[in-house]
Amino acid sequence: MAKRKPRTKQEFIELESLTWLDLVLPVMSLPDKYWTLAGAAGDWSLKDVWAHIGDWMKETRRVLPMLLRDEKFPVSIQHFNEEHYERNRTLTPDAARRRFELERKRFLAVVRKMPEEKLLGNQRIYEWMSYSTFNHYTEHIPAVKRFARSMKRRMQRAAKK
Repeated sequence: MAKRKPRTKQEFIELESLTWLDLVLPVMSLPDKYWTLAGAAGDWSLKDVWAHIGDWMKETRRVLPMLLRDEKFPVSIQHFNEEHYERNRTLTPDAARRRFELERKRFLAVVRKMPEEKLLGNQRIYEWMSYSTFNHYTEHIPAVKRFARSMKRRMQRAAKK
């Protein structure tokens, strides 16, 4: 479910930050061995989800000049996801987390420099920008939280043995 549209660039940044925390806080304490287990989003692991979101941020930065020129270009979400999933299979959890953080930092730098009227006033740009950040996080948060709860229960059971 999409978040409500922010009214200002500062609200966009704050919404991204709050939603990012909602995504990452439940899994921050999980050891790496849990980051590679399927189930965080269907067959995907947490590592896969983090790499996936980071890749979409990078892709959005790549197409942003075309969006700003109002150019049309083909996009296949399914193809992009499949191609990048395969490309990222050998990433370590730490590498996926670092990439996510780096892409997020770069993405937010672009947001901070972008004129507010372009970010919020152009529907295509807003959709790409929000669905690469807070609206994308929101898509994954419920499954990530369920996965985190399940892994924490597993850890508690293992600790009792």
